[in-house]
Amino acid sequence: MSSPRTARIFALLLLLTAGQARAAGIADHQQCFKIKDPQTKATYSVDLIPGDNAFPSATGCQVKVPAKLLCIDVEKTNVSPVPPGADPGPAVQKSLCYKVKCPKITPTVVVEDQFGSRSVTVNGSSYLCAPVPVPSTTTTTLPGSCTTDGDCDPVTNGQAVCSAGTCVVGSCNPGYGNCNGLVADGCEVTLDSNPANCGSCGTICTAANGTAGCTSSTCTIGSCSAGFTDCNNSVVDGCEAATTSDPNNCGGCGTTCAAPNGTPGCTSGTCTISGCNSGFANCNGIPGDGCEVGTSSDTNNCGGCGLTCAAANGTAGCSSGSCTITGCNSGFANCNGNPADGCETITSNNPSNCGLCGVVCGGGTPNCSSGTCVP
Repeated sequence: MSSPRTARIFALLLLLTAGQARAAGIADHQQCFKIKDPQTKATYSVDLIPGDNAFPSATGCQVKVPAKLLCIDVEKTNVSPVPPGADPGPAVQKSLCYKVKCPKITPTVVVEDQFGSRSVTVNGSSYLCAPVPVPSTTTTTLPGSCTTDGDCDPVTNGQAVCSAGTCVVGSCNPGYGNCNGLVADGCEVTLDSNPANCGSCGTICTAANGTAGCTSSTCTIGSCSAGFTDCNNSVVDGCEAATTSDPNNCGGCGTTCAAPNGTPGCTSGTCTISGCNSGFANCNGIPGDGCEVGTSSDTNNCGGCGLTCAAANGTAGCSSGSCTITGCNSGFANCNGNPADGCETITSNNPSNCGLCGVVCGGGTPNCSSGTCVP
């Protein structure tokens, strides 16, 4: 219910359920406004017991602070055309409405207001409105009227003055502010340590990934959320370093991960390797030496970790990640060009490959001995 249209519908529903105020002077309706509430974010768990038996009790609801709507009591007059309607309702009072999440219910109830009687189906609960008590005139230490400043009693952390026949807070002591505009509690806010009024009323401190603080009227970072740290000592971006995943601040500020022949990573505050460059691999599983194996030329890890090259009757090699034969033992040759069976041909007595591959003995020397064609 966060869109302007939804807010207007919510205000209208409050208007409908309040009843029609035909008698002058009865503020039995509410007009609701979207607001920006500086209260610190928090979530409360509550149980809600309705006065209407058509609605079941709701347990374990989650109420989110700050408030989203402010509803004030109003008297409705000059309605045109005149609705058929219901009798005036009792006077209401100002309230603050908060987002609330409860187990979903969909009861159908009968309601009646000045627009008629009908059944409505509930789609879910989204707001909880808490009354804002009217300040009691008995709590103030100042008289209701005055002619001079001397008629006003002292106020907490400040000075009272007489303005237009009423005692008001004229000034506050250094470091204090009258942020709620009330006389009863004087200068109620300590400006040098209040993150919701830091240095001046309405100056709200924030800290990304953490909790804001206020020190000597300057916004600070009070604490960082788990897994985050303020490494650059700047309140502007809050707790900017994710120490569980930032390879430049892995596990703590300034702890930089490195991975030769690869890309460093950070997992759960420990340096890792997120990937190896082409032709390299981390075969020993140790991130400290990076991707230590060149798989394009290593005969023990040719094309991948643990892929060993071998060459029967010869010497194995590795080129571009594929096994090769770099040389054959004396009297042997790789005549079929396949490195898998090594140097498979004995050239010392093979008349088809006598001494070298493809040398065929014939005519008067059809035989091969010691790699030479003989009679």
